[in-house]
Amino acid sequence: MGVVHDVWRVTKELLEATALPWPSEEREERLRTVDRLLQERQELLWKLRPPYSEEEQRLGREIIAWNEEIERRLHRVGDEIRNDLRMAGAKRQANACYVHPYEQPLSIDGMFYDKKR
Repeated sequence: MGVVHDVWRVTKELLEATALPWPSEEREERLRTVDRLLQERQELLWKLRPPYSEEEQRLGREIIAWNEEIERRLHRVGDEIRNDLRMAGAKRQANACYVHPYEQPLSIDGMFYDKKR
């Protein structure tokens, strides 16, 4: 069928590769797979040239629908990664407070000011 069918095939693989959930143990390998598929699809998209047959137009509409779902899934994964990084930073900061308790600035919560002077 040509380039449109190849784009459809790669987009379908991409849809399957972005299936949720993404366990943190598999995240790095899945990101590499998604990146490879996105690059492959980009190279194929540069080769697309009209006019398109009815079948190619139907495949194009299916590709567009899948692309929206892929984008939503990748945004969710990005949110999970940002959340994990934020949590790791908070854990690192809390751990530093326990390891070096006197190097952190003192908290002003709970201080008493005598106003009678």
